[in-house]
Amino acid sequence: MNLSIYDNEDMLRSVVRLLEKARQQNANHVPSLVLLSDLLMQLNADGEAMQVVESLLRLEPNNQTHARKKALIQQLRIERNDSNRNALREYVESRWTGTSDW
Repeated sequence: MNLSIYDNEDMLRSVVRLLEKARQQNANHVPSLVLLSDLLMQLNADGEAMQVVESLLRLEPNNQTHARKKALIQQLRIERNDSNRNALREYVESRWTGTSDW
């Protein structure tokens, strides 16, 4: 069994709080918003995650990563099921294990 940061909800929530503070200082800092949206998605805070993703899309309207996140959240909001929840989580975790765009 693999463990990750996503297995500790308290840790995620503490990072979200820090990112929200950072967001108050600079609402346009894309890397912070990307991380915040990932964490909110992982915490099942889909409404908050969607707001952050929409902010990202306003800043970077042609970014396919942001568009993919939005599509995953929309699909989950349309039909809340394990398959859509797992697709969202797998997407976030795959970004964390395979991304080089930080």
